[in-house]
Amino acid sequence: MGDKFEIGHEFWHVNGVRMHVAVAGEGEPIVLLHGFPEFWYSWRYLIPMLAREFRVFAPDLRGYGQTEITNSGYDIFNLGADVAELITRAGEGGPVLLVGHDWGGVIGWHVAASYPSLVKGYVTVAGPHPARYMELLRTSLRQFIMSQYTTFFQIPFIPERLLSMGRGAVLVRNVNGSTVRDGALKQGDIEEYRKEWARTDSVRAGINYYRELGRGMAKVPGFYRTHKVSCPVLVVWADKDRFLSVAQTERLDKWCEVEPEVKIINNCGHWIAQEAPDELYGFILEFNRKIQAG
Repeated sequence: MGDKFEIGHEFWHVNGVRMHVAVAGEGEPIVLLHGFPEFWYSWRYLIPMLAREFRVFAPDLRGYGQTEITNSGYDIFNLGADVAELITRAGEGGPVLLVGHDWGGVIGWHVAASYPSLVKGYVTVAGPHPARYMELLRTSLRQFIMSQYTTFFQIPFIPERLLSMGRGAVLVRNVNGSTVRDGALKQGDIEEYRKEWARTDSVRAGINYYRELGRGMAKVPGFYRTHKVSCPVLVVWADKDRFLSVAQTERLDKWCEVEPEVKIINNCGHWIAQEAPDELYGFILEFNRKIQAG
């Protein structure tokens, strides 16, 4: 599944946080943002593929993996500032191609809207636009039901303790149970994740993303009405995503200056970069060529 490229591991100081960044390849910069409850490792298939043509940067987001766990700073504005500083360094002052999955996708939308000079094109992979997500929570019973776990996450202390018990046994069941394609997560992969999921403080940091979003829900619609995404956008979704309905890909032109392109992957679950890496790689390359062609 792609050539062998050496992956380097660096530590950068961005927005006051010591951030771990996996780096590979040469060429124009591309930044990959993982989701919950993952870390840079979720891009293990894509990194060697993309490294053929790009300089790949895959950070552990604030509180995840080897990146510093902080007591605060998990609101979307500060998380966006983390990524903006990382992009500035990765792109050496120029714009980058940005890819985000799940929570990384939410942050990616925010960065593309808030820092337009830093992003030449944005690919969201099962990462909902914050305002569209809020809209569907109000108007779609299906999405409301799919999102009930986020209500549980608002409870203090208990969620992180439950999810980290037994070296992340609950997370193992939920991630395995929400994959559709066989072989997406091998036993060795699960063991890599369990090293992180056994850490209550790191699980708490990931849950704090949801808590801060819940506290700031009232600010979301107004902010994105006045901060539309101006760069080209590619939206990649899976038809069997258990957490985010395909309706998240619709009516996004309200928050974009150019209507996004949408690709739906059939017979695939939420973990697209691990279940359908070849298809995702092809979509990213095609999207980048369109941007280059103007």
